[in-house]
Amino acid sequence: MRAPWLLAGAAALAVLVVTGDAAAFCRSTTCTKDCETDADGCVTSGLQLWWKTSCIGYTIDPALTQNLPPEPTRDALRKSFFAWADLDCGGGQHASMTFAQLDDLSCHESWYRADGTNVNLVTFKDNDWTYRGIDGTLAKTTVTFDSKTGQILDADISINSAYNNLTVGDAKVGYDLQSIMTHEVGHLLGVAHSFDFDATMFPSYEPGTKELRTLAPDDVKAVCAAYPPGRAAVCDTTPHGGLATSCPNDEPASSGCATAPGGASSTSAVLLLLAGLARAGRRARRNGCSVVVG
Repeated sequence: MRAPWLLAGAAALAVLVVTGDAAAFCRSTTCTKDCETDADGCVTSGLQLWWKTSCIGYTIDPALTQNLPPEPTRDALRKSFFAWADLDCGGGQHASMTFAQLDDLSCHESWYRADGTNVNLVTFKDNDWTYRGIDGTLAKTTVTFDSKTGQILDADISINSAYNNLTVGDAKVGYDLQSIMTHEVGHLLGVAHSFDFDATMFPSYEPGTKELRTLAPDDVKAVCAAYPPGRAAVCDTTPHGGLATSCPNDEPASSGCATAPGGASSTSAVLLLLAGLARAGRRARRNGCSVVVG
């Protein structure tokens, strides 16, 4: 039996919470240092992160990855986003969140312009992975938010195709791209890790499996709580500051939490860290995995 591998959270992520209605999800917050937590390790200080719009536009770097065929790769990315779209919250009501794919843009690094145009970018890293010492990391989602309100201004997902055998489709599954991306899109939405063993946002993944493609009821509860039906939000897929048509010299995001006009702070929303466990099983839990990057 294969040993499971871990998906560990990064700064601003709460790790595991159980509420009175048996929901195990947790929300990411604006707190990035010395955060207060509840008994389960969920961050309780700071403001919860959220998108103002009811629809998020995302952009793909057309270079994709040389390790996978382009069209199945795009299909996996599309399915990972729309797994979280227009979710049924019960009673015929749906979560006030969906997605739209915007035009491709050849940018190869995560970035955010506080005083200019932006994109919510998906990129692959075939030749290098910036985060030295954790080369097993599957992916990273970097979220930029307004520290005064918790409003998410930008989110970029980088996928580590340099050190992992990513696969698409249902045959000979390795590190399933759709599963990895579905977990990442949850973090893009401001959802942190879940204590629910069956949730897509549970902080672990076993290569060769596809379960994370399908949301569990706990994942749906998280989105319905963050983006409830009837929320006063309009659909605007234009990124904060307008849609970018060029890249800022492909410079990687600066380290640390930089303050921008309007109190915006940039922080890594999630790292998917791979670490072997001594015990076998489908999934496993690891406590206290937080890393501040970007």
